[in-house]
Formats: sequence, C-alpha cells, structure tokens
Amino acid sequence: MRSNGNHPIGVLVTGNDCVNNLGVVRGLGSHGIPVTLLSFNHLDMVRYSRYVSRKLAYPDPEKSELQFIDFLLNQGRQMGEKYVLIPTSDAEVLAFSRYKKELERYYLLPVPDLKVVQQLVNKRRFYQLCKQLSIPYPKTYFPADISQLKTIGREIGYPYIIKPSYMHLFTAEFKSKCFVINSSQDLDQAVRRLENKDLDVLIQEIIPGKELYSLSTYFNKESEPLAICGYDKLRQYPPDFGIGTLWKSSWREGPINSAMQLLWTIRYHGIAEPEFKKDPRDGKYKFLEINARSIFLNSLPAKCGVDIVYIAYLDTLGQYQKSPVTPQNGILWIYELYDVITCLKQIREGTLGIKEVVASLKGKKVYAIAAWEDPVPFIIALLNLAVAGLKRLLAVKNQTGRHQ
Repeated sequence: MRSNGNHPIGVLVTGNDCVNNLGVVRGLGSHGIPVTLLSFNHLDMVRYSRYVSRKLAYPDPEKSELQFIDFLLNQGRQMGEKYVLIPTSDAEVLAFSRYKKELERYYLLPVPDLKVVQQLVNKRRFYQLCKQLSIPYPKTYFPADISQLKTIGREIGYPYIIKPSYMHLFTAEFKSKCFVINSSQDLDQAVRRLENKDLDVLIQEIIPGKELYSLSTYFNKESEPLAICGYDKLRQYPPDFGIGTLWKSSWREGPINSAMQLLWTIRYHGIAEPEFKKDPRDGKYKFLEINARSIFLNSLPAKCGVDIVYIAYLDTLGQYQKSPVTPQNGILWIYELYDVITCLKQIREGTLGIKEVVASLKGKKVYAIAAWEDPVPFIIALLNLAVAGLKRLLAVKNQTGRHQ
C-alpha cells in the first residue's frame, strides 16, 4: 500500500460526530494510513482522534452536493497524488457516484455507478427490485402523492409505518427514521407534517417480532464478495425503530445468501450493509434495506477478523491478496452511551431485568467510542451528551414556565 512517494496512500473521511466515521478513521489510521478528516464542527468527536493526520472544513453534502463536489475537486488538484474516498453517508455515496468520472481524475473510489446506488439508496426502487427478484420484503405500498398516501393509509390496517424513499433527507427534516401510525389521528398528523416537504414516502407493514439481522460486505469491481461479516441486533435506541446499541456477530446463511444474490445481480462494487428482519409468521428473513456505504458498527467486523474497510482500501489500490476469511462469531459491539440509556429505560418500564443486562454483556467486546489507545473522542462524546441533556432540561423548564 505504498505510493510513489514511499508512504501509504492517504484517505479522505468526513467527521460529523459519528461513530461510523470514527470507526473508519481508527481502522485505517491504525494501519499507518494518513487520514484527512473533513469536518465543519469543532465539537465533532472524530476531530480529536489521534489517528487524524489533517483536518479541513468542508461544505455539507446534504445542504449542497455541488459545493461539496467542487470542494473535493479543488482539493484533488492541490494534493499531488490520488487519495481514497470512503463514503460514510447516503448523501456522500450519491454525490461520489453522480460525479464519479470527474472525481476519478484525483481520487480512488470504491463505489458503484449512480444507477446501482439509486437502486439501493432509493427505497421505492429497492423494494421494486426485491419484487422483481422474488426476494422477500415487508408488504409495502407506493403512494403517488400525499392524497393517495392518506387514502391508502385509511384503507389498510393499523399499525404500520410511513418511511421515506431517501432516508437521509427524511432524517434531516424530522430527526427520525419513520412515522409509526397506530390510528387515523397519527395518519392525519403525519400528512400535515409531510405537506409541502417534497419528500417521497412509502407505507410499510410492521413485521412482528424482534429478530433483526445485518451484515457488512465488500464487493470488488468484478462484483465478487471479498469479505462478509454478519450480526444480530440485540438492543436499539429508540427501542422500536432506532439505531442498534448492542450487536452480536453471527453467521446466518439465509439472509446472507439473499444479500449476495441481490448485490451480484446488480453488479455491485463497494462496501454494503444489508438489513433484515425475521418474520415469525412464515420464518423468512425479509429485506429492510441495503446501505451502499460504510456503517456505524464497522469496528465489529474488524474485531471479528474481517476488516472490511481496510480490505476495501487495499482492493481499491489493487493490493488485496484474495484469501478466505472466516469471521469470529459471538463478538459484541456496544454503543456504550446509548446502550446505557436504553437499558435504564427498559429496566424502568419493566421490560428488561438487571440480570438480563449483565448476561447480555458477557463475552468479547468492542466499543463504539471508548478505546484505551484513543481516549479523547469518548471524553468529547460525554461532554456533548451532557450539553445536549442540559439543553433539553432548560427547554422543558422554559416551556413549563410559559404555561404557568
């Protein structure tokens, strides 16, 4: 992995105070790879990792894709050698694939073409693809507009969810992955919130049960999977439709085979993270989505012996030596800050016992943020969490004062 300048080829990674980005920085930086961090927030915990070689402020791709690309092209002209770009968000992978030809003049990109990315990032297209390939997925309705959304929503049984075609646009607007609809009142409220937002949405059944499964994989330019690691989601925050706070590595042939079939069929290239839920009504794992990028628990496959981000980096340079890699099962990944909150909430509600919590944490572990060799990001994350909590308390106090 040496460049002509006799040092490792560098990589550009965004920050945004995210464990996904922190995992990429640590994973590549620990191999001696120079990491340039793009970050516009001084409270971003990723900025304080010891593995960051250089920091640059940059335009947020979710606000202006074109400004983001112009920034990268200008940086590329100044660097003198090609850097590797690792996408860590939907906005980034869409931008990288849309302007792939222009970026390839200055960068090395392990990403597919835009048509392939759209088949995964756009949930409407993704579920239609699953239907074409006869791959199981939750029952889903595709309203053409808000009026049809309301009509369909009143005709089908509750509960269900309203979810977006483009997740990153929806979460930026509502700070949530979906709207849970349990009644006509919930539907009316969702319709009011969506009016004039220009967001394409779907209606989807809620599969019963709690068996959620994901895997990380990397496909080379020939659409061969060079690495696979799977894991069960044991806890999440919020409890119903949230981010995973406790995962355990495991190998499940059914969903893995479904994911490999779909990704090979569309000739995928890059890092991908398919997600499934097991339906107890028929015993089938059903596709929820595929993230066409690195994901927030990327340090788990590395701990299991399958360092997917590093493999993607080496393959992008043409230096990966193909060899069978078997991931280790039973390794825990813990999003420590939010798992504590999740456990306390469920203990208070009586849905989780202290003995269950203790039992769930037995075994080899890797933490999302805390690391002895790189401690400062965890300290910054604690400070940010404390500040956010204080702001919420003050907001509640001010609201209470106005009503008195």
